[in-house]
Amino acid sequence: MKYVLTALALAALCVPAFAGGNPDIEMYISFDPAGASGGDAHYWTSTPYGFFTAYLCVTWVGTGFTSVSFSLTDVNSLFPAGTFSFPPVFAPTPGMFNTVVGDAFIGITLASGTCITDDPAVVGSMGFLPTTVVDFCLEVKDYPAFPRWVTDCTEPIALVDFYCVLQNGKVGAPDPGCPSGDCPDPVEDNTWGAIKALYR
Repeated sequence: MKYVLTALALAALCVPAFAGGNPDIEMYISFDPAGASGGDAHYWTSTPYGFFTAYLCVTWVGTGFTSVSFSLTDVNSLFPAGTFSFPPVFAPTPGMFNTVVGDAFIGITLASGTCITDDPAVVGSMGFLPTTVVDFCLEVKDYPAFPRWVTDCTEPIALVDFYCVLQNGKVGAPDPGCPSGDCPDPVEDNTWGAIKALYR
């Protein structure tokens, strides 16, 4: 029964219309528990046995959202065994989502039965306890099946927008090969509109 309910929830996410209530929505990695996005919030300097947490955040929430689809860098595959005291695992924010489908390192959809209007919304986190100094990029990536989908709170059929990545998380070196965010500046709005049109 559990698998049937999960399949039905996922199917419901597969048939929404596009151009929803969150046209400017953005995702990013922050190392601030409140989801700050300015200054050095996207950077962390690691130390041996210094615990830290990366937070996955959503901002520019327009009318609210009920689901988001994404994937993240599989940090465990970047380092030999023993680099971390425990394998880093993505955890959705407790109580925010009632349906989780997939694996964050491959592709995951988080879905809520209620409209999420927090801005920024911290949708999940990943804790790290390195045994040595580490340099890596925690990158927000597309979910192959639902690339950058965010469904809004429209009923009975949710509308879809596509988030841009404001900033990835940089750990260790000033620039550990981390791609820049792809959210447009105001002068680039037309370009971003063309990118989103590719998914429609």
